[in-house]
Amino acid sequence: MRNTDNPIVDMLTLRKDLYLVMSLLLADREVAKVQNVVVWTKVFHEHEVRKLMLWVATAVRGLLDLLEERKDNFSKQNCGEYWSDFSKNSEYPLTFRQACNSVIHAKEILPYRAPKQDSKKKVERVYTDRITIRGTNKGKTTRAQIDIIRFVRIAYQLSTLLEEDNYADG
Repeated sequence: MRNTDNPIVDMLTLRKDLYLVMSLLLADREVAKVQNVVVWTKVFHEHEVRKLMLWVATAVRGLLDLLEERKDNFSKQNCGEYWSDFSKNSEYPLTFRQACNSVIHAKEILPYRAPKQDSKKKVERVYTDRITIRGTNKGKTTRAQIDIIRFVRIAYQLSTLLEEDNYADG
């Protein structure tokens, strides 16, 4: 039996914030070249990406739960890479649901691609289309790298489907 409850998420706000987080990541390389705003990039950019990703992941995870009985398989679509035990360097495809869960339960959200190996060297923060999520699960260090373009596409498709379902009978 399909859950017919209307989602409490405003789809327009969700889409706007998906647009904002994607824009922040893709535009920041150019913005960071402007010397007067380099400090802003490290302070405001990282804070905004973290805030937006937490809200978006929580909202989208709730929408996934509304569709758990459908066969659309949004949950299983690939949107990056996942390491269930980062110390063993075993990489798997990151599912959309894992991406949301990783953000929601994150110990650290880095709005850039972190190196494959933890290093004592200072890492240059190159803002691209990737977000690195560090966390733990069952005592193991986990890592996810979210491809923001794929993540946004899946979230948009999900929001469109739910919006259509909610107005189809009206």
